[in-house]
Amino acid sequence: MSGKTYTQEQILSGIRIFWRETLGCDSPIDPEMSMIEQLKSVGLYEDLDFTDVCVGLQRLFGFISYWEEWDAFLGIPIKDPDEWEKTVAPRLTFRALAEFIREQLKLISFEPITLLGKPCLTAGVFRGIERLAVQVYPRVRRFAPSTPIHQCLRGVRCYLFWNRLRWMVHDELPPLATIRFNSRGFLHSLSFKVAIGVMIALWTRDLNGFLGGIVVTLSLLLPMGWLAALINWWWDPLPEGIETFGDLARVLAAIILDQQSECASCSTP
Repeated sequence: MSGKTYTQEQILSGIRIFWRETLGCDSPIDPEMSMIEQLKSVGLYEDLDFTDVCVGLQRLFGFISYWEEWDAFLGIPIKDPDEWEKTVAPRLTFRALAEFIREQLKLISFEPITLLGKPCLTAGVFRGIERLAVQVYPRVRRFAPSTPIHQCLRGVRCYLFWNRLRWMVHDELPPLATIRFNSRGFLHSLSFKVAIGVMIALWTRDLNGFLGGIVVTLSLLLPMGWLAALINWWWDPLPEGIETFGDLARVLAAIILDQQSECASCSTP
């Protein structure tokens, strides 16, 4: 990880993680491939909420972009669907998305730092881990290499921290196991139930029955989300052998060294 910005391949790694684990799309992603055509080919395009996609990508990569910027990138000002399909959709490639995201990010470097006159990659990685932890949770308390990760980051914060590390090292860290609660599916289900309930209430003029049904629905479904969040907060999903920030720094340093060796061997004539 050198230079002043992330590489396009790092960003593409994060996009692949998001497509696979959030959108449920396992199809290969090529940089020159149209996002729209790919989503259509796997049957996700019609039901996809691009607002959810934008918010999800911002959470994964750790940036906040104005909606005007997203609108300009997605060609939202063009109201005619046929014109949009013809002029905008073809340029919405995964490479274009990666470049849009890359321009929003400030680099967190894992470059070696000098200790006792010698460059130390593990120390540089630990310094980068410190900065990433603050990015994910600005109020995180200071930690040492011997500090257990879960003493500082739990639940959603831990998953955000881990997933950002994953794309930074080209998805060579294993994903964390998690219990997922499909909030989008919950909201769709609740909206459907409300619509049906309104129709029945208007037909039978039974407002009390309608309100009672909504209360029952919420009392059954909301605790499921809270329970999933609680389990994820206390559950320790970290891979075996990684308990402290120092353990993580050493694992990441080994991954980076392997990647650098592979790049050097590929560039050797």
